[in-house]
Amino acid sequence: MTKATGRKPKNIKHHNLRYILSIVKKRGVCTAGEIAKESNLSMTTIVKTLDSLKQAGIVKSIGKGNSTSEGGKRPELFAFNESFRYVLCVYFAGKYAVCTLNDLLNNGIELRKVYYTDASDTDMCLEQVCKELCSIMGEQKVTEADICGISLGIDGIVDSEKKHVVYPIHNPKWKTGGYIAERFQTYFPRIENIQIENSGRLGSWNYLKTYPELESERVIVLNSSESLTAGALLQNNAVQHGGNCLIGEFAHMMIPNAKGDVECECGRRNCFEKLIALDRFEEYVREMIDSEEEAELYHKLCQHEIAPLELIRLADQGSVSGRKALDLIIEYYLSVICNLMIASDPKYYVIGGIYVRNSEYFRRELSLRFDENKFWGIQFKARILYDMDDDGWEFKSMARPVIDTFLNTLKFDE
Repeated sequence: MTKATGRKPKNIKHHNLRYILSIVKKRGVCTAGEIAKESNLSMTTIVKTLDSLKQAGIVKSIGKGNSTSEGGKRPELFAFNESFRYVLCVYFAGKYAVCTLNDLLNNGIELRKVYYTDASDTDMCLEQVCKELCSIMGEQKVTEADICGISLGIDGIVDSEKKHVVYPIHNPKWKTGGYIAERFQTYFPRIENIQIENSGRLGSWNYLKTYPELESERVIVLNSSESLTAGALLQNNAVQHGGNCLIGEFAHMMIPNAKGDVECECGRRNCFEKLIALDRFEEYVREMIDSEEEAELYHKLCQHEIAPLELIRLADQGSVSGRKALDLIIEYYLSVICNLMIASDPKYYVIGGIYVRNSEYFRRELSLRFDENKFWGIQFKARILYDMDDDGWEFKSMARPVIDTFLNTLKFDE
């Protein structure tokens, strides 16, 4: 983080408040002296600001630290008060919604799944979700005044600036436009900070927890589950959207020379997501396996006695057909990665998902083959990083944008 710079007198107090708050939040626990080392602010300013933050309740004192080697008075320890406010989060899946209550450090306090009675009825689904959120609040003794915002995530095309859902991929019969956000505003009239975003973009922030040093960089995030692929372009810790809100729809980049011909729900053929889905991977193994060389595996495939995930892991153990199939998957990944290099030239790719978690062979070969790629003789400077986190990435960082908005708009008494 860069050190504080000068501000006009009328803005300097609010700037210092937010700046010092960001340091406390980042460090977790710190002293006034440690804040002074990270900023160019005077101790007098820091102490007064911390006092204001304590009075507001967003920073708390947690006792005394250790004295220096020279002895002297033990310094007071300050920490971010994660319970100052809470965030309600909803991830809308095809047949259910995941509802969570999070604190200001994005820690989940409560998580519940709500299965829709009728997944095609927008009003019924939203009513079920809002009732569940109210139930969570009641049990946790949290009121609307304690909630700093609501974060809504949905798979599909979303114009987050207008709070409009352009196309809900899993629930195409749902009402679009600003309807979902408006209904939540009706259910929770005292909560103004309501945001809706594509779940892939929301999930991408979760990876910055693994690689916090990338927050100021241009980063492509790409995650693939068993059948879905999502991602985002992050630049300076902000999600990029584009004119049609399509940045991040990497799943639907087409691979013209792909093996086979697969139709996608988007209306096109041979989209990346379809070509690397687990059921396709199993088909690749089936087509490539030698019935004599790998007789036992061939028998299990024919009898449907082996899961695709196990096939991925067998490649690490030397399965010839497993490696051939993974080589094809790697080829498709490289095609997308190199095209994204031309389109957005990121400094880093952070890749996660089912192949990353289950195959060291996949990770090693993808990195090696990417490093071998050249364009006009230029060696790529970008780096591929891997995230080994488990599933559920869609809603792990859902509260992040709502929290950021809340902290950036905090007002304190003069």
